[in-house]
Amino acid sequence: MNLDRFTDLIDAFGGDIEHWPARERTAAERLLMDSPEARELRRAAMQFDNRLLGAALPELEPSDALRARIFAQVAALAAAPAVTQPSWRAQIAEALGLLFPTGHAMPQVAALALALAIGISAGLSNFSLIDTQEAELVAVQLASTAPLLYEE
Repeated sequence: MNLDRFTDLIDAFGGDIEHWPARERTAAERLLMDSPEARELRRAAMQFDNRLLGAALPELEPSDALRARIFAQVAALAAAPAVTQPSWRAQIAEALGLLFPTGHAMPQVAALALALAIGISAGLSNFSLIDTQEAELVAVQLASTAPLLYEE
């Protein structure tokens, strides 16, 4: 550690090395043993820290105008009507309604079609993980459901 880094650490964390980052402490203690300038910087920083710790904080009292402004803002917030956020289902239905403004059932149909498309794509994406024997079984199952899809 050099004197510039030591000065930066004193400015950031004060003169008490225990308040410094752990990875910097050992190097700082070595520099303190070797450098009279570092010891002087630390002594001045400790003196400054002690003055800060011993100083009394001023008593601050808010003005009447500030209190009146705060109370007026709180009253305005309390009097304002509560804004309720619609549920996530209502938000999705509204968004789908914007896509299909002509029909009442269109959002439900679109949601069903989207769910079906996601399900089919998810199933087909895992199809390559199935071995050949299971693939034949899946093909038979799909073929057996095909007539059901076209029945009226």
